[in-house]
Amino acid sequence: MMREPFLRTLTRNTVIAAVVGVLLVLRFPGPAGFGWGYLDAFTLGFCFAFFGHYVEVGLRALPGIEVGAGRLVRIVGWFAGGLWCYVVGRWFWILYGRDIKQLPGLVWGGVFLVALELALHYVLKLEGRPNFYEGRGDA
Repeated sequence: MMREPFLRTLTRNTVIAAVVGVLLVLRFPGPAGFGWGYLDAFTLGFCFAFFGHYVEVGLRALPGIEVGAGRLVRIVGWFAGGLWCYVVGRWFWILYGRDIKQLPGLVWGGVFLVALELALHYVLKLEGRPNFYEGRGDA
């Protein structure tokens, strides 16, 4: 498996986080206006986009992950990784002075990363690149 350059990973995941940040700030607006609220939401989205990428890289390193029950292991891995991404994001949320009671429960972090990965792999499928749906998730 060929690793891509770090700056390419960072750029792509920053763009993903920017889009996710817009969706999150609309759902969880900040008390100090759109700008600071967007920073908080972007940071939360970045935790999922950036760390979620490395969850995927780690899962793809497992032998047999592309076939049979390995695909189920991959989804469970995304869920578990999403929990950790959400823990980091909530930690930043607290550092920014926001109340984590505004956010949904921890389990939704796992659900969110699974949904995000499935959406990203669908885009890969549309582009004709290796993806989860065709059992060629080595993208």
